[in-house]
Amino acid sequence: MKSTHVFKKMEARFLIFFLLQALMLNLFAQTDLDKFKEIIKEDSTLINGLANYDVAVRTDILIVAQHPEVLEELKEKQQNAQLAFQNIISDYDRDTQFGIYELSRYPDLLKELTIEGKLRKREIENVILSYPEDIHEVALEYGRKRYKALAAIENLNEKNSNDFAVLIGKYDEEFQNSIKRLIDTPEILSTLSENSEFTRLAGSVNKQYPERMAAYLEVKHNEIKARKAQELADYQEKLKGDPEAYDEMLAAAEQFASEEMVNKNITDPVTKEVEVVHVNHYSYWYGYPHWYSYPYWRPYPWYYHTGFYYGPRGVVFIGMPSYWYVGWHHRYYPNRYPHLSYHYYRHGHRHPRSYYNFNRTVNVNINNNINVDRGNLAKIDHNRGNIIPKQWPNERPAARPDVRPDQRPSTRPEARPSTRPSTRPSQQPSQRPATKPATPSTRPATRPSPPVNYNNYRSNESFRQNWSRPSTPATRPATRPAARPSGGFRRR
Repeated sequence: MKSTHVFKKMEARFLIFFLLQALMLNLFAQTDLDKFKEIIKEDSTLINGLANYDVAVRTDILIVAQHPEVLEELKEKQQNAQLAFQNIISDYDRDTQFGIYELSRYPDLLKELTIEGKLRKREIENVILSYPEDIHEVALEYGRKRYKALAAIENLNEKNSNDFAVLIGKYDEEFQNSIKRLIDTPEILSTLSENSEFTRLAGSVNKQYPERMAAYLEVKHNEIKARKAQELADYQEKLKGDPEAYDEMLAAAEQFASEEMVNKNITDPVTKEVEVVHVNHYSYWYGYPHWYSYPYWRPYPWYYHTGFYYGPRGVVFIGMPSYWYVGWHHRYYPNRYPHLSYHYYRHGHRHPRSYYNFNRTVNVNINNNINVDRGNLAKIDHNRGNIIPKQWPNERPAARPDVRPDQRPSTRPEARPSTRPSTRPSQQPSQRPATKPATPSTRPATRPSPPVNYNNYRSNESFRQNWSRPSTPATRPATRPAARPSGGFRRR
């Protein structure tokens, strides 16, 4: 009888202990929800970036976020792998390093080039037939010459794969499938690791309130999608209604493609079949080339940056200009395309809360750029009827005038370190005039843009804490990347 009484007392104590523990867990859960609300209220960049993805990607992110300890260990392994990779290539010149980075985007090709020892040139030519033409030249260049380095990287690939399998093997199948898919979106995994508190809170809240989180993100996704469509339509409408800005858009894009995309002719029509391409990303384990100054996981085609391309029947708009493209324009040619600059500024003024983050692009590259001639922009605005209710600081002249093509040196100073991938060797700048004559016959026809999922080939730029921060004239001298190898390697 006495033992029964003692047992009941112990049972009651255990019950109280478990109730208190459950209560504490509930309190912590509420705290995580409150913290999550607070963090997205202070800065909506990350939650907007998360909501911007399709539901399948959002689901994978939230499943992986429930295990931040895996991301922490994965980040450590990634840093070790990156260091090992850089040690392998450190003795080579920049061109060779770049070529090996390009080959790292094709792990299956690396395996085929090394698994049976050093291949003969004819054997390499047979191997590369199964891969995109863009990688053929670099594979032929380094498949034999740098076999030892490629074999070491292939061994490192095997180690990374095995370590990754062991790390995730103790978790359920759903988690394993999700993180395997995210390893192919390194921009997402790196963002989750770099923003550990947001990641932890998102995973915690989703685990407790999955239906509420899914509904919230779906509403926000649809809102962002609609707002971006409206903003893009306004951007296109205003651009098409401004012949001078439109012609400067074409001229700037042509110069950009010729300088940065191996003399790519932008008037070559982009067919529907290649409009949305699969872009092999740099390896999550090794990252993009270490001399790049900001995240650049995928070498996109030129029209990713310009936001339009020439289709079979004329110009097709597919999105807003990228942050880096506008930065390129205003670092090297801050006053060559003034009507286009004004169009950018006007758009930023019309959309101060842009889901494309275009207002930030304008602030960094135009508002805070001491080299932009504000007096000229003020004149353009005056001719438009003073449509921007803002006092232009036109009393401050540009720090340096935009130099005409024939006055610019044939090569850029070598002292300028790399800030962004280049796709061309050093060469003469474009001799194209600053703008085309504003005549109707020179303007290509336009047609309605097709329904394209822009995220298929464009990184979600808002889903990064420190997204796209190249050097700008507003902060430090403009810099150019090292030249690409002779002849260049076309990038896809």
